[in-house]
Amino acid sequence: MKNFKIYALLAVAIFITSCSEDDKVTVLVQETVGSGAILRTLDSSGSLDMFNIASTLSFTIQEQDAEGGDLLDRVEITGSFVDNNGDDNSVSGAALATITASEFGETEELPSFDYSITLAEFLTAVGIDLTQVLPGDQFVVDMELFTTDGRSFKNSDTTGNVSGGSFFSSPYQYTEEVDDGIEFDITDVNANEISLTNPNMDYSVMIAIDDGNDQTLVETLNIYRAFIDRSVIDDINLSEEEELFATFNIADLDITDGVSSLDYLITLADLYGPNLTFDDLGVNDEFQLRYEVVTADGRVVTTDENDTEYYRAVFVTECIQLNADAPFAGEYTINFLDSFEDGWDGAFISVSIDGGSAEDFTLETGGSGSSTFTVPEGATTLLVTYTAGNFEEEHTFTILDPNGSSAASGGPFIPEGEIIILVCE
Repeated sequence: MKNFKIYALLAVAIFITSCSEDDKVTVLVQETVGSGAILRTLDSSGSLDMFNIASTLSFTIQEQDAEGGDLLDRVEITGSFVDNNGDDNSVSGAALATITASEFGETEELPSFDYSITLAEFLTAVGIDLTQVLPGDQFVVDMELFTTDGRSFKNSDTTGNVSGGSFFSSPYQYTEEVDDGIEFDITDVNANEISLTNPNMDYSVMIAIDDGNDQTLVETLNIYRAFIDRSVIDDINLSEEEELFATFNIADLDITDGVSSLDYLITLADLYGPNLTFDDLGVNDEFQLRYEVVTADGRVVTTDENDTEYYRAVFVTECIQLNADAPFAGEYTINFLDSFEDGWDGAFISVSIDGGSAEDFTLETGGSGSSTFTVPEGATTLLVTYTAGNFEEEHTFTILDPNGSSAASGGPFIPEGEIIILVCE
């Protein structure tokens, strides 16, 4: 009882000097621990990489009970695989290990043990092949404590303060979500919306892919297109199911510093497809573009919700113009892009307010950058112009209005002269 009494006295002292929830629970549990026992997490580390079967999860666990560890019999560890990708490959409660009392070491005069498991070992235990593991799937480690008097304690026996509190940290269960390890980025070049009232530009994005291994782990980039008709007229629904739209061999893409990139453009005519025209569109209609990466071992990495890593939507909008009579006041942001990543080669954007001296903005070096300008309250005119430089095929821009929405965009081959600024409600 010696160690327990020391912990109880410390807990009472903490309770006297502090009224935090964790402190109260510490006193309560340690004063009544004769009716139970806990596994305290001293350390947990590691992650599971879907491409690396040697990736490892590691734990350091301490056992506490009313007899200073003398009630400890064993800890049984089981593993589960949670399939969150709709293939119904989930597996529950596979045996991983049994740690008997004699195998425990000691930390702070209480029994403790270290446990680690590789992805390869986990896959063998649950009977899952590596190719069935996708981002968002989960591996779950459960630990159940058995005492010499025949009782057992597991995750379902704990409260939130015991399982997650700062003192006990005794969840008995550890969940690791699988990450694909692929850096996939889509950067808008144009506004990438379709306006019913303003001039439109082709859909244009810059795509970057980095698997950390010069793309030896990934093989194919697929792009799928669908159309959602939300402005159905006369009960005629023009929606179109998702279909494969384009395919690229990732090995054929340009690669710089380990990152593969693609300047991807879809003309409006191609985006509409053979069955739709501009006149068929209505406000809030939506073109859906889903990107997917196929790995070298045949796995498909993707998402299916707008503004997630692999998914973009192009909405049909209607502009109620806020700057029809006078400039809209506030701070505007110019986002510059250069596909060769060496600056704008002498090109620049000029801004003049109320006929004053023009201020010039450009991308001095690199592939991207931004500048801001502010239109004051009461301004009567705003003139934004573009002056060309060399290598015009490299230059694109987007101007964001004070509300963060696109007010103008262009490129490559931006026409010289005035850039029309449209601030919409």
